[in-house]
Amino acid sequence: MLTSDQLSYYHENGFVVLDSEFDLSELERLRLASDELLDKSGQVHPDNPRLQIEPETLNGDALVVRKIEPIIDVVQALEDLVYDERMTSPASQILGEEVILFEDKLNYKPPLVGSPYPLHQDFAYWQAYTDQLVSVTLLLDDATEENGCLRFVPGSHRDGLMAREDDHPRIIQFEVDPSTSVSAPGAAGSLVVFSCYTAHHSYPNRTENGRRAILYTYNPKSDGDTYSLYKGRHTQKCRDWVENFKG
Repeated sequence: MLTSDQLSYYHENGFVVLDSEFDLSELERLRLASDELLDKSGQVHPDNPRLQIEPETLNGDALVVRKIEPIIDVVQALEDLVYDERMTSPASQILGEEVILFEDKLNYKPPLVGSPYPLHQDFAYWQAYTDQLVSVTLLLDDATEENGCLRFVPGSHRDGLMAREDDHPRIIQFEVDPSTSVSAPGAAGSLVVFSCYTAHHSYPNRTENGRRAILYTYNPKSDGDTYSLYKGRHTQKCRDWVENFKG
């Protein structure tokens, strides 16, 4: 559970980093699950709808996976984690009631070619749904300033959606002043919890250490279960692509 100070920090800043409650053996099992996810998600191919590919290749030709979503239908260990109380409790406490899954993904931020992510607010992607959404990020590896940890604009969650250019409605189009965003590093096993309105971004990873992270976004149970509506069709599209792919 969040302490009163942690809860106050979240409400003031729109995010909070929590120390790990996962032991080394649990983290290792989840790292293996992230490898299994890569193996079972289909061919690493730009058209694979479950994968997002890094714009840079490795050693000149090898495609590298940036992100996979959805994930819980592929690896059982990742489905089992969804309602682990260590994941749901922070969101439940912030939202004031029991929560259910809205979105699931795994970011790899791979070594050497991990690309930056522009400043954005997640709710810009989700405007057809409730805005009572809290993301809980489990760091599988140490996230540092050097390997591109998340960065947040403190307090940006309080003013709704920021202005965005018409040609890219999800990306906030202005140069990020380092003085307006702060890094949120954390050791492996830490949780980074943030609001769907909190503007965030990340710098590239040019180190030899990746920073894998599992992200589950939760909504209040009272707002209904929209996972099958929001992710169901895409999940089926992912499965169909693997079934029909002719490599």
